[in-house]
Amino acid sequence: MINTALSAAHMVNISLRDPGGGEMIKVRLQGTKEDMEWMEKQLSECPEIRITESSEAFGNKGTNKYFRKYLAINKAEENK
Repeated sequence: MINTALSAAHMVNISLRDPGGGEMIKVRLQGTKEDMEWMEKQLSECPEIRITESSEAFGNKGTNKYFRKYLAINKAEENK
C-alpha cells in the first residue's frame, strides 16, 4: 500500500446511527498532512456527524513525512 492514510480510509466504516449509547467518539488520524486534511474534509461533509474538536498535526518519531491528529466526533443534531 503506497498511501497509508488513503489506504486505511476505505477500510473504516463510521456509522453513528446506533452508537451503543455514547454521544462522542475520539478518532486518531495518522498520515501525511494532506491526507489527514482530506479525511477530515470527508468526515465534515458526512451529514450524520459533527466534528467538535480537531487538534493540530503532531510529528511522529522517526519520520518527517507522517503526522497524527485527533478529532472528537458527535452525532449530528436530528432535524425535528
